[in-house]
Amino acid sequence: MKLRPLNPKRDYAIDLLRILSMLMIIFYHILHHPNLLPTRVRFTPGYDIVLFTQLCLMCAVNIYALISGYVGYGSRPRYSRLAELWLTVLCYSAGVAFLYFLFRPGSVSASELWKYFLPSLNHKYWFFSSYFILFLFRPLLHSAVDHLSRRRLKFVLISLLVFIGIISTIYTDLTGTDSYGVNRGFSAWWMMVLYLVGAYIRKYDPFSKTKRWRFLLAFFLTAAVSTALKLLVQLYAIRKMHNVRYYNSMFINYNSINLWIGALCLFFFFRGLKLTSPISRVVAFLTPMTFSVYLIHDHPLIRARIFKTAFLPLSKLSTPLMLLSALGISVAIYLLCSAIDYLRVLLFRLLRIRKLFDSLEATAIAKLKRT
Repeated sequence: MKLRPLNPKRDYAIDLLRILSMLMIIFYHILHHPNLLPTRVRFTPGYDIVLFTQLCLMCAVNIYALISGYVGYGSRPRYSRLAELWLTVLCYSAGVAFLYFLFRPGSVSASELWKYFLPSLNHKYWFFSSYFILFLFRPLLHSAVDHLSRRRLKFVLISLLVFIGIISTIYTDLTGTDSYGVNRGFSAWWMMVLYLVGAYIRKYDPFSKTKRWRFLLAFFLTAAVSTALKLLVQLYAIRKMHNVRYYNSMFINYNSINLWIGALCLFFFFRGLKLTSPISRVVAFLTPMTFSVYLIHDHPLIRARIFKTAFLPLSKLSTPLMLLSALGISVAIYLLCSAIDYLRVLLFRLLRIRKLFDSLEATAIAKLKRT
């Protein structure tokens, strides 16, 4: 494997955060999909520790959206890159489904198979579907950041975070009504808000003089406070409603205040972090495969037929051993999926996919200029 030459202008600490975020997503899926939290006795230390771990991990998706804004601002949206990403999604969405269709008869019907060839239209990967819409709005978002004054942009961002990230979340948790269509943060709408925040950070570099360790401390304090509040809500629901499911979504929506504050804290901790050259080279090699790790391990069929059942035996372990095992499995899954995607990267290079899409984009732009 040939490591990439380092780009002196690239912040590899942000790429390292991207890798860490994907590991956090896998770790969370291992705990969440087989529903391991209820295997601990409620309100015992084991239960509290698993809940705290999950709340630490859940901000990873928000981090990805922040990184998109931070890295994307200042560069021209390349539709050729979106096309290449779309083709990558198609390869895994349709490819995995087709393998299940061939080798696991009955796992996916012929009538359902075609839906995997249109993943962004059939809710197969919500994050990509949201990102696709976000990408189309990038020129407008960049224009807003470029032309609004810092004070006005800050006011807009605070307003969005207050109404969509606080008021909307509380109202949805209490009433079950999604007034703004945010869908608990599973939407392009919320992703655009975080993208703007990332772009604002890139342009104005806030908190650059704050000591880095304070952000890490704030991250864990945020998770600890949200864990305590979550336990209090559960206790209230049991005593007053006789059902813990009341207000069950509190503090676990992506647009919940604890999760976007936690994402910001980790982001500020990693931003500008100095890495040694060997670590930067490994990060530079792994980064291009990171998004495909999500596409592979969270494929709907793999999620339903592997993640929901294969990790159930972890529930029989003690809480520390369960979490350590889940962490080890997360690293193994990340490396395995990266190895699979490395073959895809080599194939795309062999077929000159990027050059093909770049050429098509250049041709389209040239024709538009003549009209």
